[in-house]
Amino acid sequence: MTSKKEERVFQTRDLYLASTLISLRFEMIGIDYQVEGEGRKPVGYFNFEDTQELRDAQNDYWQGQLAVEPKQFVTNLRSIKSQINNAYKGPRSEFNQ
Repeated sequence: MTSKKEERVFQTRDLYLASTLISLRFEMIGIDYQVEGEGRKPVGYFNFEDTQELRDAQNDYWQGQLAVEPKQFVTNLRSIKSQINNAYKGPRSEFNQ
């Protein structure tokens, strides 16, 4: 009998934390979208594999103990913002229905 390893997922809606984690070479495994607020704005929930290294990086982030390459951070930030906008404004978007 084979056992399938359960994948634990770390999820955050903090855009800046997500960009930082990507800049630190943690792979984002997906984005879950949810429409929130009166303006029906899409909010991305960024998914990463939940590892101890990622949790340590998250703690360092909140403690102000991380440094990332600024250009890479901004590039990653723009990229994930673009993904959210495309999901919201795309012609096949579930949010346009």
